[in-house]
Amino acid sequence: MGGGPAGAATAIFLRQLGHDVVLVDEARFPRDKVCGEAVSPEAWRLLAALGAEASITSRRPWPLRGMTLTAPDGTAFEGRYRGAPRPGFALRRRDLDHALLESARLAGVEVRELTRVSGIVVENGVVAGVVAESPASTGVIRARLTVAADGRRSVVARHLALLRQHASLRKFAVRGHWEGVLGLTELGEMHVARGGYCGVAPLGAAEANVAFVLDQRDMREAAGDLAGFYRRALARWPHVAARLEAARLVDAPRAVGPLALEARRLFAPGALLVGDAGGFLDPFTGEGVTLALRTAEIAAPFADAYLRGGDAESLLRYDRARAAATRDKFRVNRILLGIVAWPALANRVARKLKRRPDLADRLVGIAGDFVPARTALDMRFVLQLLLA
Repeated sequence: MGGGPAGAATAIFLRQLGHDVVLVDEARFPRDKVCGEAVSPEAWRLLAALGAEASITSRRPWPLRGMTLTAPDGTAFEGRYRGAPRPGFALRRRDLDHALLESARLAGVEVRELTRVSGIVVENGVVAGVVAESPASTGVIRARLTVAADGRRSVVARHLALLRQHASLRKFAVRGHWEGVLGLTELGEMHVARGGYCGVAPLGAAEANVAFVLDQRDMREAAGDLAGFYRRALARWPHVAARLEAARLVDAPRAVGPLALEARRLFAPGALLVGDAGGFLDPFTGEGVTLALRTAEIAAPFADAYLRGGDAESLLRYDRARAAATRDKFRVNRILLGIVAWPALANRVARKLKRRPDLADRLVGIAGDFVPARTALDMRFVLQLLLA
């Protein structure tokens, strides 16, 4: 269940393995979703495996060849996706998700839109399906395996008491789309200020997704006037705000949060969690879409083993495999969030990376998912970042 990248990808992988799959989503696609909309280079490998590469390419995504980062004191450095077979890209989520859902249909997945899951069916301690409501009917969809890919507010994960808010991280994202933005290039942008950061993902030569992340306490000013708050808050990042003065906000800003969620585990008998339903951390290093596709790729062989007569041990192995595949990246994420939280440290690291483009390229390569994240955990690399 869930027609976003994780759900569509899992459905396609399972169809490729010979299984009958029903995918349900409460929305009618194309639909919008709050997201930074920058996708790392590693996604191309996964899109090709899903048979969706041509469909995404036909939508003319904007190439992203690296990232620039601006520290609180204005120091800026850039890192390139050197060594990646293809650049990353930026594409509106309404287009990306629609392309993936159509690819699922073409793969033979039964797709049911405008179908809301309101509960789960449990028989003898095993999840046996879901309760689904559509404009035409309400009933039970039975399944030998229920895959929850319904995001941060997953009905399945919450009914199974598997998902909870992070104990300390309480951050919200607010996003808007702009036309007429000055100074856009083929680099994604991250601008750090005290208390938060702002990302700019070029969607075209003068069109961009501009999204910022702030602590929950800073969001109190948004009560009743999110659009006004969004415009006012952008002043925290003067290097961004100046380029938006003559630009036009083309849709109402949208917010999402708290961002950080943790899953106690990623499975229950008869069910497993993929994508954001299995937990989500602050998106500073850009896990996002690529992580959703990657978790689907990891899940598919274990789901296949379970469906071919395996037991809960197959699903437990998925839990372990996903943890092993994402552990280092999440650790790097926490390190970077710690640096961002201290402006003086962020300024110092930015000055170092400006002098050392090789280190900047490695860090951006990790964010782009094609350089192993464990290389950033090497003590020598950490010392190179922190020492002048």
